[in-house]
Amino acid sequence: MARAMGARLEGRMTDPEVVVIGSGPAGACAAITAAQAGARVMIVERAALPRPKVCGCCLSDAGVAGLEAIGARDVLHEAVPIDAVRLATGTREASLPRTGGVALSREALDARLAAHARSYGVFVLERTSARVHADGTVTLASDPAAPLRPACTVVADGLGGASLVDIPGFQWRIEPRSRMGFGAMLPAGAVDCVRGEIRMHVAHAGYVGAVRLEDGSIDVAAAVRPEALRAAGGPAACARAWLGHAVLDPGALDAARWRGTPALTRRRACLAAPRILVTGDAAGYVEPFTGEGMGWAIATGAAAGRLAAAMRSAPDAWRAWPSQHRALVRVQRLRCRAIALTLRSPLLVTGAIACARAAPRALGAAAHAVGRRPSHAPRPAGAAA
Repeated sequence: MARAMGARLEGRMTDPEVVVIGSGPAGACAAITAAQAGARVMIVERAALPRPKVCGCCLSDAGVAGLEAIGARDVLHEAVPIDAVRLATGTREASLPRTGGVALSREALDARLAAHARSYGVFVLERTSARVHADGTVTLASDPAAPLRPACTVVADGLGGASLVDIPGFQWRIEPRSRMGFGAMLPAGAVDCVRGEIRMHVAHAGYVGAVRLEDGSIDVAAAVRPEALRAAGGPAACARAWLGHAVLDPGALDAARWRGTPALTRRRACLAAPRILVTGDAAGYVEPFTGEGMGWAIATGAAAGRLAAAMRSAPDAWRAWPSQHRALVRVQRLRCRAIALTLRSPLLVTGAIACARAAPRALGAAAHAVGRRPSHAPRPAGAAA
């Protein structure tokens, strides 16, 4: 295993060849593949790990394959295998078979990926924000007088990241009717949620999903039109109303610590520049179905890390990134976009539920196709097809 320790001063690396901003799945996977290629790598994370995130906490089959491809499958050792999605609207619901994906808390996933990155010599600097400048230098809030000059900075700081605000051309293009996200972690028993099944309640204004995690707790995550959230009276009331009869302990929802996100559906005007690559949610966001979002983050993060390492000797390699990124996510995102638009119509959802009751395996196979692993990615021995 390569060890890219680099020069250090007062406990931090001072001469990284690759700086990764953000330690989520995209950032961690970028750091891992860059280090595997022999680069000296630093991750800069503005929070302290582990930290909670608004997230569905599900990883598609393609995402699992992506972790296997970079030697990080062990981070999922406690993950809950997903074998079904329960789709509901109003009083109607049906269960669709779905195989290959898993559920794991973001606290566990992110902390384990950071630890895996450290095993390759990656230096992880927590509780520090970073700014990228047009000349490719990076300044840290903890030491602004000592800018870093990496061969490449991989920006993976998500929807709310501010590392690129000083560079013209990297602005967001936000869909006018974009939904916003909110979520919370609930105690076991708060929601009727069978282990291994994703519960998804949909309506015209969005959806609320729930899944049981490795410790029995329930992750609730939603994407809802802002006006619908306001009309409901806030996240707890919205989740309680939309989950309906599945809520077993309304008080647990009222007592939960709910977190929100900015507007979700968006894309970055630019994904690359000299010495800069943008990946993960920081590159753009399309509402996923059940776990595809983290799968895209892992795939694009791993590819960005390999390209970042190559930029040490081929600085113009950044030009290839927009087309590489598009090739990795375009088809799957178009499929998810179609599903998201379908889920906005209660009439179409009701029809889908009727079809699911009549032919659950056929509709389940169609849903599974969105997040399936690439055909060239081998499935572990004994895993379900």
